[in-house]
Amino acid sequence: MYKIQLMDNFTPESTRALSQDSYFIEQTERPNGMMVRSSIVADQQITRDLLAISRVGVGVNTINVEKCTENGTVVLNTPGTNANAVKELVVASLLIAVRPIFTAVKQVKELRGSHILAESEAIREKLIGHELQGKTVGILGLGSIGKQVGRICYELGMDVLGYARSPHDLSFLTQVALTELLKQSDFIVILLPLTAETNHLLNDKAFNLMKSGTCLLNFGRDQIVDNQALLAAIDQGKIAQYITDFPQAEFIGHDKIIMLPHIGGNTHEAIKDGEQMASRHLRNFLLYGTVRDSVNYPNARLLFQAPYRLTLFYQDSKGIWAEIVAILAQYELEIGDMSSNRKNGNVYTMIDLDTINQEKIEKALVEMTELVPVRRVRLLTKPVGIK
Repeated sequence: MYKIQLMDNFTPESTRALSQDSYFIEQTERPNGMMVRSSIVADQQITRDLLAISRVGVGVNTINVEKCTENGTVVLNTPGTNANAVKELVVASLLIAVRPIFTAVKQVKELRGSHILAESEAIREKLIGHELQGKTVGILGLGSIGKQVGRICYELGMDVLGYARSPHDLSFLTQVALTELLKQSDFIVILLPLTAETNHLLNDKAFNLMKSGTCLLNFGRDQIVDNQALLAAIDQGKIAQYITDFPQAEFIGHDKIIMLPHIGGNTHEAIKDGEQMASRHLRNFLLYGTVRDSVNYPNARLLFQAPYRLTLFYQDSKGIWAEIVAILAQYELEIGDMSSNRKNGNVYTMIDLDTINQEKIEKALVEMTELVPVRRVRLLTKPVGIK
């Protein structure tokens, strides 16, 4: 039986995969699995009992991934489930950037009298905006969200530039170097994850390359933008408007900055889809050892047909596989099928055993656990009667 802790409020419908059979219970102080949306997973919660953390959404900044990796704890996430929601908010923000929508609504609400239509038309000349068509938008990050944003901007008649570390063959945009994107774009949309390379990617040097009057939209992560450099760029006229989904105290009251309360993926549809995917990912890892959408484990899938399955997560070091094979041979354990994959210097291997001698298997498991490069070894029994 696996113990599951729900770190945030999730609907019963979303977590049905974790409560539809006797293999799972919910809430405990030392869980085998966690589901989390935005809560912080404290380091002391990453115990040897914790096999997996499944995060609703993409960002894992509230989880110590390095400690999880050392502990052999898989960190799963749900990329793509909120892509449409974020795309739609980016498009709405682009429209807000070029049309004085908020000002128009506020001024009409202040009108009084029986001739509101005539009075409204009288203030139109002060509410002239611009069009997106014919402008150039630069998209930083061409993942699932970036591609969708690029496509819809193209359909709106914009020239679309894209920047990503790897090449993408997309007919609706031109992929360019970062410096070229910064120089040519009227609008820049940040959709990159936060990494060591993207931290303060937009700094003084980057802002100096931009056109005067550029509009910057940040739906990636707040630390990608150097806030002090941004404020200086606004003062210099380089940035005409900054729209961000990551509020910062130093921006409060600034008339050229619009802050949203991190609502990029905050739709009923995206929340439901993300929760259900996170629930399935967690269940499938605990029951079958299957890994899909992990930030620290490689993807792995193997049809579970043998009576038992060994899963090993270990550092990719010379001679380790030979030692594992030697232990299997020592206890006369025959490999029925297996799958192995690598990621970031670590290996995840699933080994299905045709042997039904559980005593021998458990002895082999103990010896494998004692191998220095091995971070985690599990013995799984083929689930019966579970769909």
